[in-house]
Amino acid sequence: MPLLKAALDDADIAWRELAWDDDLDDATWASCALSVVRSTWDYHRRLDDFHAWIDRVDRLSVLANSAAVLRWNTDKHYLLEAEAAGLPIVPTVFVEPSTDDSWMSRVETLLESGHVVVKPCVSAGSNDTERHDESVSAIRHVRGLLDSGRSVMVQPYLSRVDSDDETGLVFMGGAFSHAFAKGPLLSAPKDVAGDLFARERIDPREPSAAELALGERAMAWLDQRFGTLLYARIDLLPTDDGPVIVELELTEPSLFLAMHPVAPSNIARAIGAALSAR
Repeated sequence: MPLLKAALDDADIAWRELAWDDDLDDATWASCALSVVRSTWDYHRRLDDFHAWIDRVDRLSVLANSAAVLRWNTDKHYLLEAEAAGLPIVPTVFVEPSTDDSWMSRVETLLESGHVVVKPCVSAGSNDTERHDESVSAIRHVRGLLDSGRSVMVQPYLSRVDSDDETGLVFMGGAFSHAFAKGPLLSAPKDVAGDLFARERIDPREPSAAELALGERAMAWLDQRFGTLLYARIDLLPTDDGPVIVELELTEPSLFLAMHPVAPSNIARAIGAALSAR
């Protein structure tokens, strides 16, 4: 946020920092020409409240990203749509609270190739996300999430991340801005900050041609689906057959503006263009 605010100041763009769940009247949100969502990392614990806030601000201001994008992206079932569009994703088994126990055999099949990752379909900051190397703990984790009424996703743990890291591609105003490397988060016990998110090792990265090409493909599809996005982060994992998408971060991603010297001015420029377009 300090880098973003300094860049907005340099671009002569007036700003205010507001919390989504503060008790603010309609006039406050209506006074904002553009409401840019940033670090709403607790939304998954009060999803209905967050959706109600999205709808409210969408009536009073201009949300970026848009209400349609936010509603779609806060539930990782969106990966099914990305896969149907021909984008390579991490193989994923989705398990719903109303389903029978047939999912257990699919989880055991995934475990035959090594570890699996279990996480809720609605989450942020790697909350309730764990790696498992045997079926008893994986099934217990899935059942616990199902019993709380949450949809669950199970994915193979792609071990090349341990040596090659995850790659995040950041786009602003539809254009590539910068990339970063994210260390393997689930290879050791998580270091959780403030009960909100797991701390990660982040380094600058020059993306490979294959990674950038996949990011551009994903952005072209998103642009066709929703129009130009103010910001987007495409998170990729390495495999022997090339990169695959693990998440499309369009709601509240860290943009890691410190990873490239022009990144702060890139987002300030994108915000300025969005304001001009309004």
